[in-house]
Amino acid sequence: MSIEEQIKVLKFFNEKATKLENGSFTKIILHESTGVKISYSKTDQPLIEILREGPGDESIDAFALTFRFFIQDNEKSSFRNMAKLYEQLPISQESKIEFNEARKELNDALDSKAPINVDGIFLTYRHIVDIFIYGGLSHANEKKKEEYDIWMLNPFSNHLVTNEFIYVLSYVISLIFYIRDLNNRVMAELEK
Repeated sequence: MSIEEQIKVLKFFNEKATKLENGSFTKIILHESTGVKISYSKTDQPLIEILREGPGDESIDAFALTFRFFIQDNEKSSFRNMAKLYEQLPISQESKIEFNEARKELNDALDSKAPINVDGIFLTYRHIVDIFIYGGLSHANEKKKEEYDIWMLNPFSNHLVTNEFIYVLSYVISLIFYIRDLNNRVMAELEK
């Protein structure tokens, strides 16, 4: 791949990052209250109300359409393909290390346990993202859709799992923006 083609991929990543930044999902999670509120009575009454604050379904759907460019390996801008690109780039070792550390931080965050336990097993954030993206929002893998539908049918699990999905995406966005800034420094290095 020529330097021009490599720069084109870096620019493509940055364009998609900027699209995420300008979307309503990102604006909401950066500037508004998000979370789950549970109301109940001190009496023997059952749970009264559970509400989720934050991005709505339409905003989440729009985000997922662009977010897939960072996670699907058939996209040149996926984190995995970007790692391969960074290894090939004629840039400083420090920039390569910086990218790999950011990617490791991302993978560590995705592999960490969410505070949701299903049948005695804590879900990982990677599993939550996987089920949302490939079971409900972007593609319909039959088995993942079944799990997604089970989560969505129960108002309690729906709000909690959706909140954790939003939580981890807010972290992933910060890493995408970090890599976008790194890409800009790398492009300046390549253009010298």
